[in-house]
Amino acid sequence: MYLRLLLAVFVFISLAPAEELEQQAFQILEKNCLACHGAAMQMSKLDLRTRESILRGGERGPAVEPHNVRSSRLYTFAAHLENPAMPPGIKLPDDELDLLRRWILAGAILPEVEQADEQRARQEALAKLEERPITEEERHFWSFQPPVRRDPPAVAEKRFLRDDASVNPVDAFLYAKWREKGVEASPPADRRTLIRRAYLDLIGLPPDAAAVETFVNDKSPDAFETLVDRLLASPQYGERWGRHWLDLVRYADSGGFERDFDYPNAWRYRDYVVESFNNDKPYDEFIREQIAGDEIAPDSNEARIATGYLRLGPDNNIKNERTRMDELDDILATTALTFMGMTVQCARCHNHKFDPIPQKDYYQMQAVFFSTKREDYPLVSADVVAKYDAEQKRINNLEEPLKNAKKELEKPYHDKLFEERINELPEYVQIAWRTPADQRTDGQRLNARQIEATLKIEQEEILAIMPDAGKQQHRDLLRQIEALDEQRPKKYPTAMAISEEGREPLPSYFLNRGSPSARGSLMGPGVLTVASWRDVKFTEPPADAPTSHRRKGFAEWVASDRNPLTARVMVNRLWQHHFGAGIVRTPSNFGKTGEAPTHPELLDWLAVEFVENGWSMKKLHRLMMNSRAYQMASGDIAANMQADPDNRLFWRMPRQRLEAEILRDQMLAVAGTLHLEMGGPSVYPYIDPALFQSSTGRTWPGKAVGDPSTWRRSIYVFLKRSIRYPMFEAFDQPDLINSCDRRNRSTISPQALLLMNNAFVMRQAKFFAQRVMSEAGADTADQIERAYQLALARPPSEFEKAKAVEFIQGSPYGLVDFCQTLFNLNEFVYRQ
Repeated sequence: MYLRLLLAVFVFISLAPAEELEQQAFQILEKNCLACHGAAMQMSKLDLRTRESILRGGERGPAVEPHNVRSSRLYTFAAHLENPAMPPGIKLPDDELDLLRRWILAGAILPEVEQADEQRARQEALAKLEERPITEEERHFWSFQPPVRRDPPAVAEKRFLRDDASVNPVDAFLYAKWREKGVEASPPADRRTLIRRAYLDLIGLPPDAAAVETFVNDKSPDAFETLVDRLLASPQYGERWGRHWLDLVRYADSGGFERDFDYPNAWRYRDYVVESFNNDKPYDEFIREQIAGDEIAPDSNEARIATGYLRLGPDNNIKNERTRMDELDDILATTALTFMGMTVQCARCHNHKFDPIPQKDYYQMQAVFFSTKREDYPLVSADVVAKYDAEQKRINNLEEPLKNAKKELEKPYHDKLFEERINELPEYVQIAWRTPADQRTDGQRLNARQIEATLKIEQEEILAIMPDAGKQQHRDLLRQIEALDEQRPKKYPTAMAISEEGREPLPSYFLNRGSPSARGSLMGPGVLTVASWRDVKFTEPPADAPTSHRRKGFAEWVASDRNPLTARVMVNRLWQHHFGAGIVRTPSNFGKTGEAPTHPELLDWLAVEFVENGWSMKKLHRLMMNSRAYQMASGDIAANMQADPDNRLFWRMPRQRLEAEILRDQMLAVAGTLHLEMGGPSVYPYIDPALFQSSTGRTWPGKAVGDPSTWRRSIYVFLKRSIRYPMFEAFDQPDLINSCDRRNRSTISPQALLLMNNAFVMRQAKFFAQRVMSEAGADTADQIERAYQLALARPPSEFEKAKAVEFIQGSPYGLVDFCQTLFNLNEFVYRQ
C-alpha cells in the first residue's frame, strides 16, 4: 500500500513539468499574496518572494515544509483549514489550491532568476513611490510663504488714537477691515469689566475689591498699561498661561491605557513651563529646549527637564516594534501640531491627501527622533548617584540570601496551591500549561501567557497552609529584610527626560503603508520640505557627543525665523486666548483643510514683530491688550450681527466661558481659601470612590473634601488619564491624550447640577459666606455689597440687592445659599 501511495504521488506530480509548476505557483503567490508579503511589506514578518524566505517563515514559523502539505501553513491557511484564512475574505479556486498542493509536494521550488528580476523591478517602483516632489504652486500657499511686515493702514478716527496721536497697529489693521466691510467697532468696556477681563486673561484669578476700586479711580492715561505690566510680572501669570501650553502638549501625570501607571516626576516639566512663561523665556529657546535640551545644554538641569515634553504621550506598557512606531507618531504629530500647526501624522501611511507633505518627509522627521530613549535624569552630581548606587548594592547583597531563603521556604506551598488552581481550569488549558514551552502551539502559548499573567498566589494564602514552625521562620526572614530596607537611602531627585542610544543614530526606514514589516529606503533626518526655503543641513555631532544631535538640528530649524509657520502659529495662539478666536480659527491646522486667516496682513505683522522683539511673549501680550480692540465691550450691535454674526472681524470682545481650572481657582480665591504655593508634586482633591474603578492597580489617593492642602491652584491637581476630576471633566477639560488647541465650551445639565450639589462647591460657598460676614459685618445689605464686589468686581443693582436681602433673610442658611448662587451666575462663569 505504501508503494502504491508513492506511485500515485509521483504520477500526480509528473502531470505538469517541473518548471511550469514552479512558474504557475509563483504566479498564484504574486497575484494573491505578495501585496502583503512581498517587496512593499512583509505582514507578520513573512516574505513569500523567495524559497529561502518562505522556508524561514515569519512570526508563526515556516510557511512551507517541503513535501508536507499538512504542515505547510501557506496551504492550510489558503485552503481555509486553519485560521487566519488567507487571503483575507477570499478562498482560492480549487484548481489553484490543487496546484499549490502539488508544488509543495514537489519541494516548493521557485523560479529564482525570473523572480529576482521581478523583485528588482518592484524595488525600483517602490523607490520611485517614495519621491513626491513639491510644486511651486504648493510652495506659494499662504502659510508656507515667509511672513512679510506691511505698514499698518492709516486711521483717522479719534477714539483709536493714543495720546501721542499714534495708533496701535492691532487697531489699524482691524479698523481697515471694519471700514471695508461696513462694520462699526464696539464702544469701550467699563473699567470694572476691563480689570476683571485682564485679571482672568493674564493670571486666571479675579481682582480683589481694593484693586478694582484703585483702577476705577485711576484717571491717568496709562492706568491700563500699568495694570497689564503688573499682571505680567505676577507669578500667577505663568500658572495661567502654562495651563494653555499644557493643553497643547497633552500633559498628564500618568500614562493612560488599562494600567495607567503614574508619572511621579512629570510635575517637574509642568513647573518648567510655568517658570518659562514667568521669566518670559524667548519662545525660540523654549522650543529648542523641549526638543533637544540635552543636546543644546547637556549640563543644565532645566534643559534636561524640558525634554520631558517628549515623554508626555500615553504609554500602553507594551514594548514592541509597532507600539514604538505609535510612540514616535505621537511625538511627530504633537510636535507638528503644537509648533507648526500642521497635521503630518496623515503621512504615516501615504502622502498627505490635502497638504504637500510627502510620506518621505514624515519618515525623515521620524529619523530625527528614532534613536531617542527614556531617561530618568538625576538632578544631583555623579558622586551622589554613585554613593546611592553603592549603598543600594550593599543592601541588595545582604538581602539576596534572605530573599532566596524566603522563596525556598514558600515554594512547596506555592506549588501546591498553584497545582490545585491549574486542576480547576478547563482540560485544554491544563494541557497547554503542561506541554513543554518549545512544543506549544500558538494557541497553547497564548493560554500559558494568560495563566502566568492572571493566576497569582498571594503570600497570605501560602502562610495559611504553612505549619507554625515555617510561619515563625518566615516572620524572622521578613523582619531581617525589612530592617535592611529601612537602611536604604532616599532616592535622589530625577526628571523625566530623553536621551539617545549613542552618537551613531539607529537606522530608520521609509515604511510602505506605514507597516514596520514593509521597509523601504534608509532615512536620514529631515524637516517639512514645503516650509523649508533653504536646504537644512544636519551637522555631525561632536566626537564626544553621547547623542546624534539630529534633534538639535531639527529644533534649530523649527525655532528659526526661516520657518514661515512657527511664529505665525504662536502669535495666533496668543491672539486666540485674548480675543476668543484666532486670526486663523483652526489654530493647529494652517494647511489647506484649515481656515484661511481673516486678517493675513495683521497676522504677518505680528509674526515679524514677535521675532524682531526676541520672541518675547510678554511684549505680544502688551501689544494686544493695550489696543483699543481688546478694551471694547462685549455687547451686540444689531447691524454688525447682520453683517458679521460670528464676529470674525473682532468688532466686539466675545464672552468666553472660563475653563474648568479657572472656575475652581476663582471659587477658592473668592472664598479666601486659595493657597498660592507654587510648584512641586501634584495634589489629589477628593473624588467619590463610586465614580471610578480601582482596577488593575489604578488608584486615586484623594484627600478629604475639607483638606486645605488640596486648595491650591488647579494646575497643580494630579491629572490621571483614567480617573478624571469630576469638575474638570464636566467643564470640558481636554481628554489628556491628544494635543488640544481649543477647548470645547459645552452647556450641559451636569454642569449646573455640579455647581449646585458638589461637596467642594458647597464647602467653598460656606467659606465665602464666612469671609463676607467677617469683612462686611452683620448687616445684610453690606454683606450683599461685599459679596458682589468679591465675586463679580461690581456692586449689585438696587433690584439685585432687594431680591438678595429678601432671599438671605428668609432662611437660616440664606447667606451661604446666596454665595453659592453667585458661583452659579453666568457672570461668574464667563469672562466678558
